[in-house]
Amino acid sequence: MSLDNIIGYVDPLVTSPGIKAAVKVSCSRRDTFTSQVYRLGAGFNHPDGPPVSHQLVEAIPQQTHQGRPQFSRIGSFARIPSWGGILLERADSVSISFWCQPTLPRGAKHNQFLFSSTDNSQLTGFECFLDQAGVLRLRTGVPNGMQEVILSVNLLRYRWYHLVFSMRSSSGTLTLESKAKARDIGEPEELLEERHSLEQPLRIASHIPLTIGSDSHGCQTSTKPIDSGSFNGKIERFRIETRSSAGHIDTLLDMDFSLYIPTDKIRDVSGNEHHGELINGPSRAVTGHDWHASQTDWTHASYGYGAIYFHDDDLDDAQWETTFELDVPKDLHSGCYGILVDDGVSTDFIPFFIRPDPNASRTPPVALIIPTMTYAAYANEHLHDESREVHFPGDPDKKDKYFHTLMKRPDLGISLYDSHNDGSGTIFSSLKRPVLNMRPDYSMWLFDGPREFSADLWFVEFLDRELGPEGYDVITDHDISEQGAPLLKRYSVLLSCSHPEYPTYRMLDAYTAFLANGGHFMYLGGNGYYWVTSHDPGRPHRIEVRRAEAGCRTFGLPPGNWHHSLSGELGGLWRSRGRPPNKLFGVGSCAMGVGKGAGYGITDEARSKKHLSFIFRGIESDTTIGDFGLVQGAASGDEIDRMDYGLGTPKNAVMIATTKLAGGHSDEYMLFNEETLYPMVNLHGTTSDKIRSDIVYFETPSEGAVFSVGSINWVGALAWKAFDNNIARISSNVLHEFVRRSK
Repeated sequence: MSLDNIIGYVDPLVTSPGIKAAVKVSCSRRDTFTSQVYRLGAGFNHPDGPPVSHQLVEAIPQQTHQGRPQFSRIGSFARIPSWGGILLERADSVSISFWCQPTLPRGAKHNQFLFSSTDNSQLTGFECFLDQAGVLRLRTGVPNGMQEVILSVNLLRYRWYHLVFSMRSSSGTLTLESKAKARDIGEPEELLEERHSLEQPLRIASHIPLTIGSDSHGCQTSTKPIDSGSFNGKIERFRIETRSSAGHIDTLLDMDFSLYIPTDKIRDVSGNEHHGELINGPSRAVTGHDWHASQTDWTHASYGYGAIYFHDDDLDDAQWETTFELDVPKDLHSGCYGILVDDGVSTDFIPFFIRPDPNASRTPPVALIIPTMTYAAYANEHLHDESREVHFPGDPDKKDKYFHTLMKRPDLGISLYDSHNDGSGTIFSSLKRPVLNMRPDYSMWLFDGPREFSADLWFVEFLDRELGPEGYDVITDHDISEQGAPLLKRYSVLLSCSHPEYPTYRMLDAYTAFLANGGHFMYLGGNGYYWVTSHDPGRPHRIEVRRAEAGCRTFGLPPGNWHHSLSGELGGLWRSRGRPPNKLFGVGSCAMGVGKGAGYGITDEARSKKHLSFIFRGIESDTTIGDFGLVQGAASGDEIDRMDYGLGTPKNAVMIATTKLAGGHSDEYMLFNEETLYPMVNLHGTTSDKIRSDIVYFETPSEGAVFSVGSINWVGALAWKAFDNNIARISSNVLHEFVRRSK
């Protein structure tokens, strides 16, 4: 797959029967392409796994469409569509002031605009930017074109500056006053003033929208790659004032970014109501120039949170044009679906999900929960990119076609695991873009096997075999986050997928209510219910995660930046918020590794309890299970969980099996940092009793039950030899027993 290969996305990703969905495709090689819709089953081709088994949706005929290449302009900024710029014709002078903190003043590989409102056709307006060498430049309209001034102030990385630009139209003079705030106790505050004469009148009046943090003349989509113009850094309290020849001062614009933080709205407090909007999700609820450590929660602070943090690789909405609309049939059952697009040279399977019809006459007792929040968090991750500060060494032979496309298309954005180009951590991720590691045949470059979506389709295949394609529903994280406990009341048995890492508070409440009401839950993954996640139903494509002081993470956010902007809640681990997954599901994350996995040894306690005999039906003589698998060679691998009564595992929970009874994990597995205290010893698989996967079962007072397996790679063993193995047998036994109890 190259830069020219066909790719696309569906908006919205999760849709309903009888609704139209927009399909957005980039096609460069041919003028036309075809589309065909399938219900997805097993999608990853492995010699020891089940065959690929996508089913054609005959109700939606194959179609032919006109194709065109589509590229997005990445980078966040603020836009003020109507700001009174034309009134500058009447002013003798104009003053533009703001605070800024550059975080990548040099090395951005493009100009970084702090503000801009230029009309290139009329050669009027003004803009200020850092060039690629970090030199600050101001460009203004003059009678014979646009003229540029090179400014002498040297903006240093991470230092706060208050800049005041004064432009006098009639005399053509420019003054810059800068105040540099000390970064530490050993650095003095610095003041600088410089004057420049352009020797001709300035034409700075503009009817073009004003942008803050990028240029005003860049389009958001194109048929060719587009450079970003966004500033890397924070901007705060942007003001424009005018002065008449008589000395009268008017405030034209006064943007207070501390208002409406949970939204994409920015407010003008000058009284002129020149309000604006944010594009591509810059970071809010971040510390400003006047932040003080006496208050670290923006929801309670009266100052210190007036800044917006822009990045040149932010992407919230790719904004591709709709290529065609998909009419979802009213009678189409919930599930994982894909649109196969084919231009005759390349293909792409574009996934989407159909939620259950709430008005259906019959609801099956079982639902599979697709972890769409996890898919969003990992969307287009670049942890393989060795040019970034945080990365894993990768094997070139394990890099599939999607890997190579991501390397060639930075316009597809980054994930919550990647640092921005300026080295800061990401807090938002979006599903309004092609997500190339969410494909049915995706192979994760680190493991040379499926992960997340491509692995989870083996659960779909398993349930199709056990219950029939219409014997269960498919629901998503987004559905639960939006609908809460009432959605789960429709079901008696819930199954997770392999990596349900990112729940919202409402999702945890829904799971709590489900279990309190007698529900049965099969947690068939690992590293689940781990990070605090915020989700705004008004912008369902976007999630927010803030890596705080603990957790297995690739970066940490600085103090004062740990509370989410969407919800105001404290970010970090649910464990740190008093909601460890152990309390609900009996196990919680403890370790990870990229080496060969481990099988499980069945405990004597589990064998001795007659009420658990249903689990071992058909494998009565097996002592070790899951010492095989399609990913990392065993059922326990990647990220793993264990039971821990000290972290809330119910006291009646029974350890069914543990990897410690089957040899355990190698030293390629290491303890999560939240699991370690002084002294820092026994951190690896062969030395730590905490590094293990446990299979746990317990019953609830309301006659429900939980079965948890403690490993992301359980699904890889489940699908081994086309589901003919002891992991599949146990999973089937528990599933059918839970369904039997629900009748």
